[in-house]
Amino acid sequence: MSTEAGHARNGTTPDHDLRPASSPVPNTFGEAPAGPEPALAPDRPADPRDASELGLREILSEDLRRHYGSLAHPGFHVLAVYRIGQWRLGLRGPLRSAVSVLYKVVNNLVIRNLYGVELSEKARIGRRVHIGHTQTILIPPHCEIGDDCTLRHNLTIGYAGGGSQPGDVAKVGARVELAPGVHLIGRITIGDDAKIGPGSIVMTDVPPGSTVFAAPARIMRPTAN
Repeated sequence: MSTEAGHARNGTTPDHDLRPASSPVPNTFGEAPAGPEPALAPDRPADPRDASELGLREILSEDLRRHYGSLAHPGFHVLAVYRIGQWRLGLRGPLRSAVSVLYKVVNNLVIRNLYGVELSEKARIGRRVHIGHTQTILIPPHCEIGDDCTLRHNLTIGYAGGGSQPGDVAKVGARVELAPGVHLIGRITIGDDAKIGPGSIVMTDVPPGSTVFAAPARIMRPTAN
């Protein structure tokens, strides 16, 4: 009998996660959950619009709620600068030029150099994305991240080699949780509702609803004298 099967019979998950198998998995890898989203009215369907279809004020309001309503949250600052960078593309003339200069200065001096986040303006970021912690986050051009995802520090989304094409980068589905130290490399797809555990290096597709964990740490006990 496999280890997983034994755990399934006694009602627990494998030894890296001691929660009962029937309990819901929280939206966290070892940190406080972001809090519930505002409930929709029973007769009001979920808003199906893409992030690009929302106005700047509307999507910034969503981002702010996702970051606990805190104007001081650095994750909100990162997304706010990215959203302004996207919004400016619809402007024309001198206004677009002025906003572009402001965006590039803040993005390079504050978001990249101070917050340690390189978020390309050519990436596609969905709605209600939560950046739990900044520092050492790389999201390159042409990367796609779906709605309601959670990102944490030391995250690298990159190409498999120097000669890769623009599309040779990860596409992350909706409601995906990326723990600290995750590396997504190459042309891969992370399915909706997947969870990628700390320190995982992922170079293949991940099916929807799956959980990925790196090998657990080994305990090397001291030898007796």
